[in-house]
Amino acid sequence: MTGFKVGEFLMSHDNILDYFKQLAISSPRVKYEVYGKTHENRLLTLAIFSSEANIKRNEEIRQQHPQLSDPYNSSKLNPVDLPFVVWLNHSVHRNEPSGANSALLTAYYLAAATGKEIDDLLDKTIILIDPAANPDGIQRFSTWANGHKSYMTNPDPASTEHNESWPGSRYNHYGFDLNRDWLTLVQPESEFRIKKFLEWRPNVLIDLHEMGTNSTYHFSPGDPNRVSPLISSANQLLAHKLADNYAKAFDKAGSFYFSGERFDDYFDGKGATYPDINGSVSSLFEQSSARGFVQESENGLLNFPFGIRNKFIGSLSTINTAYTFKNEFLEYQRNYFISAINESKKRKTKSLYFRSRLRSQYDLCICKTP
Repeated sequence: MTGFKVGEFLMSHDNILDYFKQLAISSPRVKYEVYGKTHENRLLTLAIFSSEANIKRNEEIRQQHPQLSDPYNSSKLNPVDLPFVVWLNHSVHRNEPSGANSALLTAYYLAAATGKEIDDLLDKTIILIDPAANPDGIQRFSTWANGHKSYMTNPDPASTEHNESWPGSRYNHYGFDLNRDWLTLVQPESEFRIKKFLEWRPNVLIDLHEMGTNSTYHFSPGDPNRVSPLISSANQLLAHKLADNYAKAFDKAGSFYFSGERFDDYFDGKGATYPDINGSVSSLFEQSSARGFVQESENGLLNFPFGIRNKFIGSLSTINTAYTFKNEFLEYQRNYFISAINESKKRKTKSLYFRSRLRSQYDLCICKTP
């Protein structure tokens, strides 16, 4: 469809849109929808993967699943009867391109794989793929990298290919870091995404990033001393179950990795932490970056297709692990909100008052705890 293999060039935003549109036309397991627009009028999209039967009743499932997060009514639901929901969030920092490019491979696998194993998984699971979390940045970086690619790729870190001109494409149109905007919601991409997140309330959300060229591959949990106090020990136990299976998957593939250090879950406004304070379990993926097609590193030549492969391995491991422990994740989500209500009853503070200087008609806001 694109005219080149995954990893041969960087997918531009329009390449990604065209691919997912065609996939939704070709497979009854896929529903593709637009959920917003960026400053540059590019589409924010979400691809929904499940069994054909679930796709036909997609809206019914979408309305039912968030009820698990209602502490006053969730006891009426049997979590075992609900599909499990996984969200894969790709390349919110667009000069970290292995995420968005791996989304096409994950999508193809979910749409085309055959056999009892995949049929059973899709029957009980809804997989949401946001293939391009920063469309404006995606367009800028793909244009830069593709435009500076040589017929004989240049691994020299000083090559123009690896040194994007200011202001770069990590950020959105106005130079805002969308990975720090999950709470403040300053930018339209974030506002639309959180609205869609709350419509689904996924059980697991994976945020796919890249890091320095001389590193390897990181997956959550991060540094145990840098965890938000709002994240429970039960959450971390489930995060470790995901991590244990990531380790097995990367051992099998022969890829280096690390976990439990360097990265944090402290700031609640990041993509790999915000879900944790909203009843989900999230994980951060960080792949060492070629920042183009190939670059010299302390571990040898690092090429772009290798990063895509690692992201694909991590995504499939997430889906399979979540499916294996789905009842535990579903039960955790329900208990998370019930425990929040019970915890609030123990506190002396019952109401919080906020005074706003922005709009006089909303000068006094009252937020009551139950």
